[in-house]
Amino acid sequence: MSSKGTLPGRIVRTVLSVIFCLFAIIPIYMAVIIALTPYANMLEAQLWPHYHEFSNFLDAFGLIAHNIFNSFLYAAAATVLTTLISVPAAYALARYPFRGRTAVSFVLLLSQMIAGIVILPTLYQMFNELGLLDSSLTVVIVYTGVNLALVVTIHQGYFSTLPQSLEEAAALDGCNYAQLLTRIILPISGPGIAVGAIFVFVNSYNEFVIPLFLLSDSDKYPLTLTVYSLLSDTTIRWHIVGAASLIGIIPPVVIFTFFQKYIIQGVTAGAVKG
Repeated sequence: MSSKGTLPGRIVRTVLSVIFCLFAIIPIYMAVIIALTPYANMLEAQLWPHYHEFSNFLDAFGLIAHNIFNSFLYAAAATVLTTLISVPAAYALARYPFRGRTAVSFVLLLSQMIAGIVILPTLYQMFNELGLLDSSLTVVIVYTGVNLALVVTIHQGYFSTLPQSLEEAAALDGCNYAQLLTRIILPISGPGIAVGAIFVFVNSYNEFVIPLFLLSDSDKYPLTLTVYSLLSDTTIRWHIVGAASLIGIIPPVVIFTFFQKYIIQGVTAGAVKG
């Protein structure tokens, strides 16, 4: 009998599941306590909320509303641009044999081993010479470049699972590459494309180091930089930091909630070829 069905196996899985859940939930729970606590009582030890200062959320939202919009705008633009580039590139790598295809796929995977912060000084110098620092467009371009290789790899794995009979039938009907991609492949590839798109959005929305290098105008700051700016050298308003952090996680949570079905379908479909 496999350990999956034994009592010790079930106990181990349950304990590990509880540990992982606590690991994810406790920081959020502590942020809730901090966000509901007045600044004057911040050093008071609390295992559950003793105060209910909901005005902290209103104050925090007033400080970060514009920056949440910036984060959403950067992430959405990077998602659209990355998807427009990655889908045809991934489909070509998955379906069309050409010289160097294996090398291209290997380079895409290899590029993921390079930490983004390693190339940021070079990017800073390049954009500075081009006069493109402190630009929203520059942030979107860098977000796209950082996420593109992995998203192409994700989409390539998904496209390789699609039956070739659909493409052969479309070719017999006279479809060219563009028509095949837009009329046949895209309508049935929603889950796979959604996985890559959501990955780019969440990754871009949570990005901190890239805008820290490229932006100096606080009006263009994403949410991450604005929350960081609340950690001043003299006074740290922890109640505002906690409330702002909780408000900031709402967009990714909503997106995951609405697109959870597509994420599961895309991951499971791209995991097994055939």
